[in-house]
Amino acid sequence: MFTFSSRGNQRRVITRVAVLATTGALAVSLAACSGGRGGDESTGGATTSAGTTVSKFALVAPENESDFGWNQAGLLGADQAATELGIEVTLVPDAGWDNTETVLGQVADGGAQFIIAHASGYGVAATSVADAKNVPILIQDAGENIPGKIAVTKTQAQEGGYLAGIAAAMTTKSKTIGIVVSADDLNWFKMSAGFAEGVYSVDPSITVLYTSVGPAAYADAAGGKTATEQLIASGADVIFGMGDGATHGYLQAVEAAPGVKYIADIGDVTSGLSDPSVLLTSVLWNYGPTYVQAIKDVEAGTFGEAGYELTTENGGLSLQETDQLTPEMQTAIDTAKAGIADGSIVPTPATTPDEVAKVIAAKGA
Repeated sequence: MFTFSSRGNQRRVITRVAVLATTGALAVSLAACSGGRGGDESTGGATTSAGTTVSKFALVAPENESDFGWNQAGLLGADQAATELGIEVTLVPDAGWDNTETVLGQVADGGAQFIIAHASGYGVAATSVADAKNVPILIQDAGENIPGKIAVTKTQAQEGGYLAGIAAAMTTKSKTIGIVVSADDLNWFKMSAGFAEGVYSVDPSITVLYTSVGPAAYADAAGGKTATEQLIASGADVIFGMGDGATHGYLQAVEAAPGVKYIADIGDVTSGLSDPSVLLTSVLWNYGPTYVQAIKDVEAGTFGEAGYELTTENGGLSLQETDQLTPEMQTAIDTAKAGIADGSIVPTPATTPDEVAKVIAAKGA
């Protein structure tokens, strides 16, 4: 159980629970949050004429925040939503993939009135649990919205990638930039294509290299290190890495190569670097506002009528501010962000490696 500072002098308790590998059981112990909405600290949610008053919710993630990526963003987003709304949250990191339906079901039985199933592979299990337990669940990337039960969050990752590509193109001295991904992942494909187009919008003569650690090597740090070293050996002096746990390997390779800058994705990798100046920026994914809106929709009785998106316009996607982003870069990034918002710039949402390769080969044409 971890205690975090909240707004003002308020203190709140976030409950973290573990999935017991030996039994597959989930130990759930919900702690009361001081200063909850309306002073309601009951264990159940009141049903209103519109929907259910959410006094506690939960997030289930396959790994933990040490990945600097997907899991970090989900856990932080849930923390932010709990802070803003003044309600309880149960965080279940390291849930893995083998007992998803059991874990989600036990979280529902533990009193969560809203659940975030924070992995694209959790969709089928989440839909089953939402129906069986009558609890609204937010799923990721793919699936159908079901009023009252299921809503889907999608990320226009190509937009954030485009902005990062501009920063990369304005940084490279070798005119060679590398992209390394850890898996055949839809969001990685979107972000890679947008990134290449952002690079070419500045200078189409730049060479963009693309490599993958493996089809599902999200946590393969050793493989990530090797793949990144190969890009650097090919002349890349800016690396855009998408990885989750594989990110640790990317960082090792970049820090061992003088003059190479790194662009992260989803989370903040600063704590994983011995030299923070290596980090050019990160395409940050902010789930907090989405979770807040989803909870409000549960209470309004409109959850599942529509899905949610993370975009550059709504702040779900942004570039991390660092000392490496010059004023000239920031001006170009802001101009591109405005263009994306007004539709004059439409980054390509690639869905396969072949589509990414076509965008890279087109060099902005």
